[in-house]
Amino acid sequence: MIRRPLKRQEVINAIERKGEGKIPLVWHKWWGDGLEEKYGSALTEMAKDFPDDILSVIYQAPGEDVSPTENPNYRWGYKPDYSGAERHSIGRSIELLPDWGGLDLFLADFPNPNEPGTFDNVKAIVEKDNERYRLGGWWRLYHERLWGIRGMENLMMDYYDNMAGLKIICRHLTDYYKVIIDRFKELDFDGIFTSDDLGHQSGPMMSPEIFEELYFPFYCEIINYVHSKGMHFFLHSCGDNTKLMKYLIEAGVDVFHPVQKGCMDEVETANMFGDRISFLVGVDVQHLLPNGTAQEIRDGIRRIIEIFHKPEGGLLLGAGNGILPDTPIENIRVMLEELSRSRN
Repeated sequence: MIRRPLKRQEVINAIERKGEGKIPLVWHKWWGDGLEEKYGSALTEMAKDFPDDILSVIYQAPGEDVSPTENPNYRWGYKPDYSGAERHSIGRSIELLPDWGGLDLFLADFPNPNEPGTFDNVKAIVEKDNERYRLGGWWRLYHERLWGIRGMENLMMDYYDNMAGLKIICRHLTDYYKVIIDRFKELDFDGIFTSDDLGHQSGPMMSPEIFEELYFPFYCEIINYVHSKGMHFFLHSCGDNTKLMKYLIEAGVDVFHPVQKGCMDEVETANMFGDRISFLVGVDVQHLLPNGTAQEIRDGIRRIIEIFHKPEGGLLLGAGNGILPDTPIENIRVMLEELSRSRN
């Protein structure tokens, strides 16, 4: 089943709810850790039949404690040796700034957003693809980046004990991101995506008041900057974001992903916010995809479309997160086939 990707303008119309009602596919082939190793060429061959409607590209972002380039300073950390540092959370991240006494040194050693070579992969990819909507970005925006810098436990305390310090770091992050946005714009990108897992299973990781004081002004600034360049802003945020949606919409988020199954009420989310924001709704990779029958997977996707699809557009479809290696490859094919049938 070879499917023609939607044209650039068709995707734009869907995002902006311009009336075509087509459903773009992106991140539907989000392979989680271990999936490619398990299925190898069978997965690669299957994926060829289900191209993305959006060309999604990540630039070479700074490393955490170790630079991914020949420049040892192209990383978020500032210490020459983090071998004894505390590790936590995503990927067992290192606490890069465990003590606020090191803030000045941390800021003085901030990575250079114009680091040579970090967009070489982006340039090579877009040179081969001039037809599709281009979405460029990076992982970890503000909350996620701060918990990587400070560690989750420290960050939870900082929300009450050192809001001023967090704002200083967010200021530097915003200035850095603006340059990255400029570099994507120079390559004729249509949208910017990033992540900020703001929710846990039953609510946001911080109170709405904390979000409003700390993050909301920076969200407004960075999204306004993206819009000033003529691009859309996509946000990935796992967990229950219901109490923060009004802020995300006011800040200008164009597309929200994934509306996590079991965390956010899909009907309530669509009814309350669907006329003001577009949704990249993710198929449940935690329960449905690894454990469901073929019919249950098809029914689940059809239910998403029933809830979120509008004649004017506003719905995109993908996977909710990285597809887990315990997922049967037959279930992945069923998902891809059903998504492809549903896009028009």
